[in-house]
Amino acid sequence: MNAARRPQALLRLAESHLEFARDEARRGYAKNDETLIRDAAEKTWLAVNEAVDHAISRHGRSAPVGRDAHTDRREFLELLDRDMAKQLAYFAEALHGDCFYQGKCPTEQGMRLAQDEAAEFIRRLKSK
Repeated sequence: MNAARRPQALLRLAESHLEFARDEARRGYAKNDETLIRDAAEKTWLAVNEAVDHAISRHGRSAPVGRDAHTDRREFLELLDRDMAKQLAYFAEALHGDCFYQGKCPTEQGMRLAQDEAAEFIRRLKSK
């Protein structure tokens, strides 16, 4: 893929994964299906990471991979927008850690709020 188009592709992926996660959460809460709810949290987390990778790529850097990728993303955001770095840490803990891995998921309203916050996070990163 052309390097100039890669960041936009990451952004489209982020938005697409978030929409899929919203649908998965709706179905999960309607069916009381813990697997769907946990998967929705993880896809929301994925969307947030793809948006950060978009911003990293726009700044001429390669998106991080491996075990230090989360730290690299947070450190990048700390230089760009400290509040967004804090928000990334929240998504990591609440959606990725608590919900997906531990099964301690938010209520339906809490998930909807987290996904709305993720959508705003992605929107803000479009211009960073």
